[in-house]
Amino acid sequence: ANLDKFNVIEKGTVTLSVMFEEGFNIINTTFSESMENVKNKVLVVDQYGNKISEKVNNEIFKDVGVIMQKVIQQQENNTVDVESEFKGIEQTCSLKGYGDVTCITGRGVKVKDNYTGLVGLFYIDTDKHNWDSSGNYEIDLDLNFQNIMDEKTAGQDEQKEESSSLNGEGTLNGKEVKAEFTAYYPSNNTMEGGFTQAMDGKKLVPSNNTCAAPSQLKFKTKIQVKGTGTNIDNKTYMVTDRGGAIKVVNGVYKIDILMSSKEECNKFGRRKGTIIIGDGTGYTNATGKASTVIAEAKKHLGKPYKWGGNGPSNFDCSGLMVYCFKKVNVNLPRTSRQQATKGKKVEKNNLQAGDLVFFSSKGSKGTIDHVGMFIGNGEFIHAPHTGDVVKISKLSGNYYTKNYVTARRVL
Repeated sequence: ANLDKFNVIEKGTVTLSVMFEEGFNIINTTFSESMENVKNKVLVVDQYGNKISEKVNNEIFKDVGVIMQKVIQQQENNTVDVESEFKGIEQTCSLKGYGDVTCITGRGVKVKDNYTGLVGLFYIDTDKHNWDSSGNYEIDLDLNFQNIMDEKTAGQDEQKEESSSLNGEGTLNGKEVKAEFTAYYPSNNTMEGGFTQAMDGKKLVPSNNTCAAPSQLKFKTKIQVKGTGTNIDNKTYMVTDRGGAIKVVNGVYKIDILMSSKEECNKFGRRKGTIIIGDGTGYTNATGKASTVIAEAKKHLGKPYKWGGNGPSNFDCSGLMVYCFKKVNVNLPRTSRQQATKGKKVEKNNLQAGDLVFFSSKGSKGTIDHVGMFIGNGEFIHAPHTGDVVKISKLSGNYYTKNYVTARRVL
């Protein structure tokens, strides 16, 4: 679970760049082996107890030194999968260390503990995170030997999960501005700001995805990170904290991301990018086709409007839509009025990227005479009128608010 959402990930596809190492961030480890379920010989018999076949797994036999047999009665007209019946020594291990919120079940984590011989890459079977009243953060992990790799593999970099956003939401609706990012963690070090957040005095919890932002952003404002080149890109944070150096300087918003440890903060360092400041209307989810159509439309920004223009050197409003949607094999009628009959109707508050938005120069009840494509963040791309060019406009603009008629989804 991630806050209020249940997530399903494929085990073993993500290897964290986290190393648990003795003398550094390991508190203790345990390791055990059990022969209780070992089977290194399988004997297959018929219904009368007569032997049909037998097989010994020599590798498992070498490990235990004795024959541990399983007898299976084969049913008529059936065959036995002998290989699946062999079971080697069961190895289990657990680790207690200083906390890291990225360590969750199914992900790979690197361990180097020469005392128990746990060296290499292991996959997490269970994870438990503990914060005590003093603000100390510890983690308990059960590690899986079935996926153990050699020590050389443990040096690989973290692999990114394939998702449009770490929150699984999409693109936050709002205004995008330049930003510079640093990181902090819960600590009694005055440089880090203590254990509580400025918004309500409650404990700082890294897994809550919060940040410190300039006072221009009200508490509880959501921001989405873009362009840092790290695993926080596309992640959404809530503003719950302030800081002496957290200001807006020359239009650049200083943002301090809450992380779980000093080591994680040091690794992150200082990054430049942008943030989308949420406007409270949620997220826009662009499908693959929508992304293709929007990318095509943006290629033509700045090209002149021409009545009857079909592209690619000039366009009228409906001609631009016909041209772009052909890229995903959607054939639209030629005029905006005809296009408004295609697909399904969409309410304005449920718009998604790639939806067609329609207007009338005679007001919201007038005959449709203009069309554009919604691209998210309250914006749409269109070819407005003679003397203008293909451009991006805000749906909230006075003219477009007054003359908005409807929207249709054709993807």
